[in-house]
Amino acid sequence: MSRATLLIVALAALTGCAGAGDYRERQDARLAEFEAHAGPPVDRISLYTRLDGWNALAPDQLAIFLGVNRVYLLNLKGPCSGLEFQQQIGISSSNNTVDARFDKVYFEHQVCWIKQIRPVDYKALKRARREDRQPGT
Repeated sequence: MSRATLLIVALAALTGCAGAGDYRERQDARLAEFEAHAGPPVDRISLYTRLDGWNALAPDQLAIFLGVNRVYLLNLKGPCSGLEFQQQIGISSSNNTVDARFDKVYFEHQVCWIKQIRPVDYKALKRARREDRQPGT
């Protein structure tokens, strides 16, 4: 390989590393935001509506959206490899109830047990986001 080619490959690798660092920083900031607005752990939640959405916040944490402003932070047992890059997940339940000790999140060929469920005050989280964006405050 010529020196020019090696230089281009090295610069591309460094650019990719910088991008990965930015991604991790954004993920860490989002996780901190959700944790700041999460209440104390609950044993179980009702799942009478479908899962409206979810955000992977870390390899072992995700926020699930079960309706307007009904959001929960799930802490999983151990890191779930590739959770942050999944298009779809499933959550087990019994009688429309997700239990922190017995249910799991699954995707591809992985099963990640739920360790803790914390309700998130999503209205307060959105209000804090709006206040952070307002100029002059």
